[in-house]
Amino acid sequence: MRNLLVVGALVATTALSGVSVAAVKKVPYPEVKVKVEPIYKPDAAFATMRSAMAQAVAQKDSNALFTLIAPTFVWTLQGQLAGELNLGRDPLHNFKVVFGFRALDADVDGGVENGPFWATLAAITEDGTFYQSEDSGNLVCSPAAAEVTDDAIFEQARKKIEGGEEEVEWYFTLAEISIDKSPNDKAAPIASIGQVALPVLSVYPTSQGSGPRPATHFEVLLPSGKSGWVSASAVRPLVTDRLCYARSPSGDWRIAVYDQAD
Repeated sequence: MRNLLVVGALVATTALSGVSVAAVKKVPYPEVKVKVEPIYKPDAAFATMRSAMAQAVAQKDSNALFTLIAPTFVWTLQGQLAGELNLGRDPLHNFKVVFGFRALDADVDGGVENGPFWATLAAITEDGTFYQSEDSGNLVCSPAAAEVTDDAIFEQARKKIEGGEEEVEWYFTLAEISIDKSPNDKAAPIASIGQVALPVLSVYPTSQGSGPRPATHFEVLLPSGKSGWVSASAVRPLVTDRLCYARSPSGDWRIAVYDQAD
């Protein structure tokens, strides 16, 4: 089983500058348009649950966090039940395995390298973008999601710019955004772009002696073959792990699904 703390795509919403960036050919490529899922605006009950989750994570209060797990919690892989999901165990056990509180098939907590994965949970709570899953009207997931509108064009773009063995990270824009020449640049934008997917070249700030830090900006490759910088808050990973929440019959919200991207 992989170390679930290293879910770079999921934590990239508050991205760590220590994430690996694959080699990208800086050449023109076909524009990859996306359809962004409608953003879900939290109701009062949802906001209350998220606040309680953020507080529990910030205080590393596992008992408080565990009260927020739905009795139907499942672990999925691209929407299908994950191979490591143990249907013979209770939902809380599976949640503990996902986030490093307990080893796979263990009966007691502990024994997980680098666990519990509080940093991953913190990244989840810091992301404030949600969408309502079309597959289930009762599920609200985070972070925001989008679909490529033309898979053939996306494949053409990938072949143009991907040159190494590592997969290139593609991020999509939540709305029309400006492209700057450098991070925190106060000059006029060098371009603007609509709802598209863009390959990431680098992040800012980079790691230094203190270790990885939250990235504030991404350098992206534009379809023209030129590069520019966007705010991390304006984009989200095209492929990523997601945490989903469901409303119970009593009207409150609980953590219901962890969907693993790969």
